[in-house]
Amino acid sequence: MSTRLTLRFASAHDQPAIVRLVRSERLNPHALHWPNFIVAECGGRLVGAVQMRLHGDGSRELGSLVVDPAYRRQGIGGRLIGGLLNVQDKASAVHVITARTRARYFAAWGFRTIAPCRAPRAVRRNHRRGQFAGGLMSLLHGRLPQRLVVLERC
Repeated sequence: MSTRLTLRFASAHDQPAIVRLVRSERLNPHALHWPNFIVAECGGRLVGAVQMRLHGDGSRELGSLVVDPAYRRQGIGGRLIGGLLNVQDKASAVHVITARTRARYFAAWGFRTIAPCRAPRAVRRNHRRGQFAGGLMSLLHGRLPQRLVVLERC
């Protein structure tokens, strides 16, 4: 795209677009609170988003990574991940739940696969929910379910 891409902290005005993007990709629709997001904007249009979920048990989970299909394969997802991780406290671990086929992508930021039982309770719960709900949705749409893994960055 010839228009300049800008990464910025989300604002309340972005909430509907964030929800729309996340739901369009059938990602976890819970806890979509704009203050937790960094967004990518191109030509005044929100084209990507990622959030850091802050769980009650103190754990942090990078989630809701989504890029508009028309803007994919341009490095926007990677820029969003890097931008979010750069503004986070580096003193505590960050977790990601993703399809096994995408786990290697996150290695560039220091994430490694861990057994779900080693993740904090809130992350384990999201892993179980994602495995169940995602598997069910895949089957209902005639696709094979993808195996989800938990990644950790210390």
